[in-house]
Amino acid sequence: MQPTHSDTLEQDSAVCEALLRRICDDLGMFLDRPLTLESLQAQRSANKLAGERCVHIAFKFGVTIDGVAQHGAILVPLGDAISFSCYLMMMTDEVVSSRRKDKELDRAQKDAMVEVCNLIGGSIDGALRDLYQKRVSARSEGCQGLRAGAAPAFERSPGVDLVVGRAKVKLHTFPAFEMLLMLPAVAPAPPAAAA
Repeated sequence: MQPTHSDTLEQDSAVCEALLRRICDDLGMFLDRPLTLESLQAQRSANKLAGERCVHIAFKFGVTIDGVAQHGAILVPLGDAISFSCYLMMMTDEVVSSRRKDKELDRAQKDAMVEVCNLIGGSIDGALRDLYQKRVSARSEGCQGLRAGAAPAFERSPGVDLVVGRAKVKLHTFPAFEMLLMLPAVAPAPPAAAA
């Protein structure tokens, strides 16, 4: 029996929630500040999406599904991505508040941003392995700065939709922001061969 649109949406929502909760829990622990998932909407898209209204950082990751390489990304507004990197460098709340307005990143911030990307990749890997009995794994593929309205640069596999999660996330005492997850859809495992 083919899954219905409702079944697919429910499964996509559960996958997005599992990944984003794992990222928030893990990253919050490393940043030593609460990172909370407040709300989430999931959908399918044939196209990559772009962050709107401001510069974003794309934390890109590779996904291997049953041995086939695919790609995805998480988009975070620049100010919030800077906050992640500053807290990772153990800066105070006051310094982070002032650095959130930066338009250029220094070498230390860029290095910390790559480390944030590695942490996010590790969280995604752990969540996907748990969800799909190790059929699916992930790894970090670096960061990319994106002007408003620009989609991240990653290769797409023909015919594979993206599962898109639009999450409202709150870091510490800062205003909530939209975190945008794009993950290649994972097909159900083929039935086991009869013995």
